[in-house]
Amino acid sequence: MKIHILTSCFYPELHPRAFRAFELARELARQGDAVQVSVLTRVQDFDYKAKEEKYGFQIQILDLYQRQPGQTEQTGLSLTSTKKWKQKLFSAHRFLVEYLLAGNLLRYAPRIAQQLIIEPDTDLFIALSTPFMDILAGALYRRKHILPNTRFIADSGDPFSGSQQTPRAVYLHWLEKWVYKYYDYLTLPMEAAIPAYMKVIETDKIHIIPQGFNFAATPIATYKKNAIPTFAYAGVFYQDIRNPEFLLEYLAKESKPFLFRIYLRHKDPYTDAILNTYHDVLGNRLEIQYGVERKQLIYELSQCDFLVNIGNNNNTQLPSKLIDYGITKRPIFHCDKAHFNQPVFEQYLTGNYTANTPIDVTPYAIETIANSFKTLK
Repeated sequence: MKIHILTSCFYPELHPRAFRAFELARELARQGDAVQVSVLTRVQDFDYKAKEEKYGFQIQILDLYQRQPGQTEQTGLSLTSTKKWKQKLFSAHRFLVEYLLAGNLLRYAPRIAQQLIIEPDTDLFIALSTPFMDILAGALYRRKHILPNTRFIADSGDPFSGSQQTPRAVYLHWLEKWVYKYYDYLTLPMEAAIPAYMKVIETDKIHIIPQGFNFAATPIATYKKNAIPTFAYAGVFYQDIRNPEFLLEYLAKESKPFLFRIYLRHKDPYTDAILNTYHDVLGNRLEIQYGVERKQLIYELSQCDFLVNIGNNNNTQLPSKLIDYGITKRPIFHCDKAHFNQPVFEQYLTGNYTANTPIDVTPYAIETIANSFKTLK
């Protein structure tokens, strides 16, 4: 098959969509398919040519964004001023930009569509979101080009107009509905996400294809119990749907010895403010690391006694980190602000993991995921 993937980010970026795009491209190429990857973001001084030669796919960099190697700071709108009035004004401005325009959506999507070249003999075109501008760009391209032999697939990890994390203006709901008219299929990582899309696309176009991983290329440690209870969280924090303050507040009152390791993809002012406050209280019981490469991260997580998953407070998004957690084979303590089971957490601290429900990672094998996409042809 000939397959074209459009993605906002790619290896070596530390982002779930970069992992999905890279794993998918690598496996499809391994199976003998001709794979073209169009990437919005360029990592400076990274040797993309070497990756092409090693794995057998082709990479086109669209240069909408630039990142430095190992950059951990969050890009986009930012403010460094400590004046409260400026912070409030900036927050209001950022909210309006996201609410009315979805950031750079309407600015960048046409530029992406102009740079895309989808060959007439392409079997599958897969646009990976987030951001939604990838999917919009694919729709704009198909509107102007006749490609009767190409199946267009929108792959969405998070709802757009139906986002519980970022409110959107009403007209963006109608834009999303118009966009999906130009796609043959919408692929989602979990069935629970379907209700968030039912008003924008026909349900018979929706297929469930989870995140895929190459387990053979992801080593884990031989577990040995730590001298003091050691647990970890990996991912990102959000003020509304994934806020860690309730857990940190509890740990600040815990007298037993422990070590809590937090692995974050990037720095941002909100997270820094929270972690700095509790770092002063917890001292060496709290360790924070940024930008750890995924393989190394999974290996380090597999050395912990257990892992912590702070939920999204919604059932339409499955964090890809849960699959990473499952690969480690360590017990997982699930919680959010509304559901923190203190007695169970105390059991975990003592090494009692009877409440744990293991995650079966078998369905996430990259071979299965790649073939699931190919059956949509």
